[in-house]
Amino acid sequence: MSRFLQVFNFDHISFWIGVITGALGLWLASKARPTLPKVWKNLRTNSKYARKSLISNYEEQHRQDTLRYVQRLHLSCPLFSLDEILVEPQLMPPPLRVDPDGDGRQPDILELTIPYLPDWPEIYSRYSNNSFSLAEALSAGANLILIGNPGSGKTFTLAHLICQIVRRDQGIGDLKNYLPVFVHISDLLPGDRITDQSMEHILQAVRSYASTLSLNRHEELLREAFKNGRALLLLDGWDEVPQSIHKEVIALLDDLFKSYPLSRIVISSTPENISGLTAFGLIPIAMAAWDERQYFKFIRKWAKAWLRFIEPSIEDNEGRIDPRLLNAWLLADKPILSPFDATLKVWAAFAGDTLGPDYVDAIEAYILRITEQMPNIRSGLEDFALQMIASQNIALNLKRARGLKVEYQSTETDREKDHQVIESLGNVRRSGSFKHLPGALPNLLESGLLVGHLQDRLSFSHHLITAYLASASLANAPISHFLSNQEDWTGKTLTISFLINSRDMSPEVSELLHANDDLLLRNPLKMGRWLSYSSKSATWRTETMRFIADQVQREDIPLGLRARLISALLISNDQAVGVLLGQLSHTSNKDLRRIAALGLGYLLDSGSLNRLGELLEDPDPSIYRSACIALVRIGSKQAFEYLGTALLNGGEDLQRSTSEALALNSADGHEILKEASQMEDLMVRRSSVHGLMQIKKPWAREILEMLTVDDQEWVVRAAATQALEEAQITSLNIPVPLLPLHETPWLISYAGERGMGIAPGKPAHNLLIAVLDDGSPDQQLAALEYLKLKPELEALPSIHRLFAEGDDDLMQAAHETLWHYAAGGFEIRLTPLLPVA
Repeated sequence: MSRFLQVFNFDHISFWIGVITGALGLWLASKARPTLPKVWKNLRTNSKYARKSLISNYEEQHRQDTLRYVQRLHLSCPLFSLDEILVEPQLMPPPLRVDPDGDGRQPDILELTIPYLPDWPEIYSRYSNNSFSLAEALSAGANLILIGNPGSGKTFTLAHLICQIVRRDQGIGDLKNYLPVFVHISDLLPGDRITDQSMEHILQAVRSYASTLSLNRHEELLREAFKNGRALLLLDGWDEVPQSIHKEVIALLDDLFKSYPLSRIVISSTPENISGLTAFGLIPIAMAAWDERQYFKFIRKWAKAWLRFIEPSIEDNEGRIDPRLLNAWLLADKPILSPFDATLKVWAAFAGDTLGPDYVDAIEAYILRITEQMPNIRSGLEDFALQMIASQNIALNLKRARGLKVEYQSTETDREKDHQVIESLGNVRRSGSFKHLPGALPNLLESGLLVGHLQDRLSFSHHLITAYLASASLANAPISHFLSNQEDWTGKTLTISFLINSRDMSPEVSELLHANDDLLLRNPLKMGRWLSYSSKSATWRTETMRFIADQVQREDIPLGLRARLISALLISNDQAVGVLLGQLSHTSNKDLRRIAALGLGYLLDSGSLNRLGELLEDPDPSIYRSACIALVRIGSKQAFEYLGTALLNGGEDLQRSTSEALALNSADGHEILKEASQMEDLMVRRSSVHGLMQIKKPWAREILEMLTVDDQEWVVRAAATQALEEAQITSLNIPVPLLPLHETPWLISYAGERGMGIAPGKPAHNLLIAVLDDGSPDQQLAALEYLKLKPELEALPSIHRLFAEGDDDLMQAAHETLWHYAAGGFEIRLTPLLPVA
């Protein structure tokens, strides 16, 4: 040790420098200690903000990816973006909910007169301008089933809402802050399935159209959005797949709501196919049919876009028809078409390749136009469509699409070609580039006729086109092998609807029509829907129309079913329907007179004006209300003369009905109401208030405010004051989530009247069923409304009894409840109408 010390060279300067530095460090640490928590907090805050900023950037990228994708979700995507031909889609307001304990807003003339028909919206849409958007329908917090018939624009509606959200449209309220997640059902379950892993399926579907920049952070982004209730899942295509797929999606939805209970969702489907969805609290809301204004707006937008983008690129303009003449020709067309029909018909008119007046002519013209440069591809398309229908799959693997690759000019083997296609398709949906695919596939995908899906699968752009091509393949072949043994699903139904126009299926038609064990007459109504796009020379058409006309006149059917049957005749565009309605307007059955009046107005039948004028004097309020709105719709000078006489000389309720009907006409009707508000007759002034309160315009409100102050009669002032108060009430037609039964005020009151408590679960449901047997009429109506959305098998006998024995209102409500049961997958037959033990 001593030797070590002897050789150790001790540097005094370094030593003291070290001591001083250490002491200084300790002193600084003691001084900094109180500020350390603040430093750490700032670091954490900055990190949090940085992470939030990063997530926000990824969210914006996701929004833009989704916007880019949905801009192609329409038939004319090769020509125009969605925005360029946009006609704002509208929904039908559901009826007001019955509240046995409340004094809610009184229904207007349309709600009192036109039955709510979510599966047949045509009559309501021809009369009403009281519709709302999907964003408004979501504003009260309900999750929805968007229901509409094929071609009614459901996908377009979902895409439009996404555009509004991505652009943070101020008109949609809080929805602008949601993260839109669009998924088609064919990409939710594309082959290799992960049981009960809902988020994994959603993630892989979204990745199919996500850009490379956002792929890595999608999982974190979506999981956080769903956890916080800030994601809006828009699931399209429920109506395109069979029941077997529905069961798997139901399992995924169950997992989604258990894992992310704050999830918001909209699912699109047909009115007849909502099986299992209402169990999650989803509320059906129906697409409104197009009226003249929307159809005319679409034609004008198409013409403007065509002149801007297409016309300049056409080299040979010789013989082209002036677009203004095309507009006039299209606008003169009496039938109002669905968005699908209108797109194909207007496109054919401007392209100059119209084949004929029928619906199928427009579809055929579209396919011929798309495949014009691919003369050998038609049989491949038909075969591919038939494979989809036969296998009940809406998207098939590319290996099953060999007929679509007939235009190869290569010596490669089929396996090498398939590998090339599969390798390329993975980037198709993200890049939008199809040029690297072999054969005819690039043109078919670029044209929008085919759509690429996950796991190397293809589908047609619309299931109506799939069904049309499949029916063409079956035109001269036996159908039993392909369709007879299939369960009912949209693909089968649509294929048959096209098939019966191309071959004689009289025996099958008769069997469908006369199957008399269905309380809801679903087969005749299904065939009634086909009348709108059937050929006038089809052999089955006359028998079907005669059968429906006979059923309309039965005495034992409720108003809603009668209105559906009349709707089927109206959309047939057959000239004989007006004659039939004129005859029905003279019958003793009040429901028939009511529906006949509505039908005559729907047809704009000016020859029926005298009869409608006579119906204004009918003692039944529902009938003179129908006559009022029918006359307003016809809108001729003579029609307004009848209405003016009713407004001046009618009884109090007729005056009110006339006033509300005049509010539906924004030209002459509004002018008459302005004049009526200044007339000497106080009853006329008072009745004008009911019409003015229906008009959501500043000038109408100004007149009402003036009447509350300046009118000399207190009855007029009181009516105007009440009208202004009701105008402040938020629409009660917006869907709201159902309360649990044990928290439902009217049911609590019912239990209290009987000295009972109400417990959650089965006891509450048993009590609800008891209401059907011994509750007041209002309580029974409220119970039926609840059961429409939350069906209970045990309630069916009581619902059937009300259908058979109740008064008109209860019979109608029971019918609508049974209709919802049927749409939810319950069997509704005649047998349960036998006396219940």
